Amino acid sequence: MSAAELAAQVLLWAGVAAQLASCVGVWWMRDVFDRLHYTAASATVGPALIGTSVVVTGGAGSVSGTVEVVAAAAVLLLLSPVVTHAVGRAVRRMAHDREGGP
Repeated sequence: MSAAELAAQVLLWAGVAAQLASCVGVWWMRDVFDRLHYTAASATVGPALIGTSVVVTGGAGSVSGTVEVVAAAAVLLLLSPVVTHAVGRAVRRMAHDREGGP
C-alpha cells in the first residue's frame, strides 16, 4: 500500500467517523439549535474529508472526475453556512412568534 493510498484511507475513515459523530449529535441533542450545530458540521467536515480522500486517490479516474469532486465539496462548504444560518433564523422567528412577542 502506497503512502497516497494510506492517506486516502485515513481521510475516508475520518470523514465517515465525522459523519457518524454528527448523526449521533443530532440524535442526542434536545434543543433545535444544538441539532442545527451538528447538522452544519455534517455538511462541512465529513464531505471535505471524503472529497479530499477522493482527490488523493486520483479522483474518479480522470481529471474531470477530480474537478467534479472539488466542485461538489466547494458548493457544500460555501452554501452550508448560509443554509444553516437561514434555518436558525427561521426557527428563532417561529419560536419568537409563538411566544407572542413583536
